[in-house]
Amino acid sequence: MSSLLDFFRRLLGRSRPSPAPAQTQQGKASAQFQVLNQLAPLKAEPSAPAPAPTPTNRSASFICREPVLNRQEQIAGYFFHLHGHLQSRLQGKNEPLHKAYDDALLRNLIDLHVHRLLGHRKAFIHLSPASLNNPLLERLPVKNSVLMLSPNLNALDLDQLQPQLATLRQAGMAHGWVLDKNLLALHPALRELAMQADYVQLDTAKFDGLEIEALCETLGNSPAQNRAPLQWIAQELHSFDEFNLCFKGGFDFFMGDFVTSRENWHPPKSEINRLLTIKLLNLLRSDEDLSVIAQQITADPVLAFKLLRYLNSPAFGLSQPVLTIDKAVMVLGRERCYRWVSLLLFDIQQSGYRERVLIEHALTRAFYLESLAGQGLLQGPKEELFILGLFSMLDLLIGHPLETILQETHLPAPVHRALLARIFHVCSQRPAQRGIAARI
Repeated sequence: MSSLLDFFRRLLGRSRPSPAPAQTQQGKASAQFQVLNQLAPLKAEPSAPAPAPTPTNRSASFICREPVLNRQEQIAGYFFHLHGHLQSRLQGKNEPLHKAYDDALLRNLIDLHVHRLLGHRKAFIHLSPASLNNPLLERLPVKNSVLMLSPNLNALDLDQLQPQLATLRQAGMAHGWVLDKNLLALHPALRELAMQADYVQLDTAKFDGLEIEALCETLGNSPAQNRAPLQWIAQELHSFDEFNLCFKGGFDFFMGDFVTSRENWHPPKSEINRLLTIKLLNLLRSDEDLSVIAQQITADPVLAFKLLRYLNSPAFGLSQPVLTIDKAVMVLGRERCYRWVSLLLFDIQQSGYRERVLIEHALTRAFYLESLAGQGLLQGPKEELFILGLFSMLDLLIGHPLETILQETHLPAPVHRALLARIFHVCSQRPAQRGIAARI
């Protein structure tokens, strides 16, 4: 299992720690992963309420994170902000309340070392302009922090804001502005401030195409010298068509629930990642250690599913089902593994932004559930919990009903029942269990 943990460390951008007992390493990795999910669960449906923080739990359950995709269809970072119902409560409130919530957000991001979990990815942090004088900003790592400033009803004071922003820029901290039509009408100075920023985030649903084009042209003609071009973030994208429109329009980053929507709007045309398949063949041909092969296969839930389905088929006649990828590769052996991977070349595709995000979500669930083994009601083997999380999004990755997929494999009965019951989807629909669904 240590090889699996090494893989997750590389996935999250962390180097291997100094030698320590395997149990200590596993506990540390599990704790860090739980921190990210507890501190900032992935953005839930707008109607899902967030649990209130308690004095004994500083995990800032009012904070959520949302993936930010780049033009290479990869996760470039996460946008950290308050849950929607808290943002709506803050509308029209005075600056001290905004600053109090911003302070809590910053304090939790810093104290719980969320940036360490992000690796090379950026943390886009939603703040009020009134919080630019918060001393906690000095404790943020400038390399991958971006302050996204969202004005409220309070007037913007250029004489105060511009020196603050200049100080941040001199320290190496990037910043941007969140824009919509109402804010632009309310704050005439906002255009000038946006022209001096590094990022601009647009709620594209509130603009028509001509307005977006005009705004991009206006803000893009920045008078600033020796500065990188303004980078544009499209917000609240709810469908592939919206994403595609913004992509063709030249936006740099993309946000929205279209990635994790269960609507089958863009089913994969094929099931296998070409680059990963070729990489596996090269590793097998170069006599790479089988543990490395297992790590590569574990990184792709679709490939992991196919391997376990293949190995647990009646043709192999195994007395006990194989539940881990490490054991599956050992049982299969190098030659048969090479033959099996070579056959996959006839069923391939280059995974896109949706597949990559779904794979990351599936791996997050798998690792988180594995870390909970033996706690509370989760007394089953951790291998089964890992497979449960890993296979929980196979219907979206493969493009077939989960019931049909499960008929083709031989999973342990508890895992099979849990997947058929769709515990993740059911939990997200029940108010009493939304907290569980948000973390996994």
